[in-house]
Amino acid sequence: MNRLVDRLLPNGLRIMALEYGVMPMVEARLHLPAPCHTPADLAASMLLATGVSLGRDPGDGVELGAAGDVHRVAVTASAAPADLGLLLTTLAGVTGGRPGDLATARGHLAARLRVLGAHPDVATRTALSRHLFGGHPVAHPFPTADDVAAITEIGRPFDPRGAVLVVLAPEDPERLADAAGKALGGWAPGHTTPLPPLPPIVTGRLAALPQPGTAQSRIRLRAPAVAAPDPGYPALFVANNVVGGYLSSRLARSLREDRGYVYGVRSYFDPHPGRPLLAVEADTAAATTSAALEVLGEEFDRLGDHPPTEEEVRAARTYALGSAATRLASRAAFANALADLAGRSEDPLLLFDFARRLGAVTTDEVIAAAARHLTPGRFSGVVAADPGALPETLSLVR
Repeated sequence: MNRLVDRLLPNGLRIMALEYGVMPMVEARLHLPAPCHTPADLAASMLLATGVSLGRDPGDGVELGAAGDVHRVAVTASAAPADLGLLLTTLAGVTGGRPGDLATARGHLAARLRVLGAHPDVATRTALSRHLFGGHPVAHPFPTADDVAAITEIGRPFDPRGAVLVVLAPEDPERLADAAGKALGGWAPGHTTPLPPLPPIVTGRLAALPQPGTAQSRIRLRAPAVAAPDPGYPALFVANNVVGGYLSSRLARSLREDRGYVYGVRSYFDPHPGRPLLAVEADTAAATTSAALEVLGEEFDRLGDHPPTEEEVRAARTYALGSAATRLASRAAFANALADLAGRSEDPLLLFDFARRLGAVTTDEVIAAAARHLTPGRFSGVVAADPGALPETLSLVR
């Protein structure tokens, strides 16, 4: 493993500096906890992120971007090693929580929200969040244009407690960590009120989202899962791949190749902080909506009588290891993965142990994980479709 320095500063900021790669470039990711209790909070976070992305001089040597959601503001930065000091000073400036030109940021964000609002899948995902989590703040993933327009001033300093800075470069990580600590060590603690815990989802509940006249139906399902630190995570990861995690999965063969019911189908981990979920998603023509739902239920049922085989487990594990290596090959992708784990309050060091944990999984463990987690009655979700395309009763359970 490349050399890693992992420090916790007195102000609460965690710094992870990693010697990585050979290309002379510094990649940094700053996770800023920003729990949004109201749509106005979310509008403010997204305005801040938009202002950060727009506010840099492209000629100063630092590439900077940011994105905000209901949990955090995530900042990305990159620069040549000679500009490390400027990069860190720039990140330190972001922690003050001021968006720069508020009017420009508001205009850009409002335009982006209008585009998002016009996409039918955004309405589906919003309905899914509300179906799963009721009135919890995560059930409102986007502010409205009116929420954004109502904000006339932002002065929201971020709290270093719970924040994580990841810095990757082909350099001595001690030097990187020292420089980061010097730049951000004076960041004073503030006050942040965490979001309430996510409620457990009620399993076995499918709801219709009527979209009259639409030719395409969207099936969006979720089931309780386990988080990456859990000992059972690697077995469930492989089981998920067997079922729907890649092109040779059971769902892909049954729904797409054999029957032609779906344009695409996939199964993946949807890691909400504090409430990890398994996601199954498929898009189908209106005329095959009921048939696609029936086959989905049948495939999950079939796991009981026809559990994953040695060959399926071997192929799914090989795919997982290969895709992870490819996906994380670049310095930027690896930095993103470390910061994402930290942002979910999971140990980023788990990333270094992923291949070993997958390699140790047995077929019996995969079978047990599938039997426990991948049954039709555990899935809840929404089906967005023309009302005439839906069966009288929405259920995966036969």
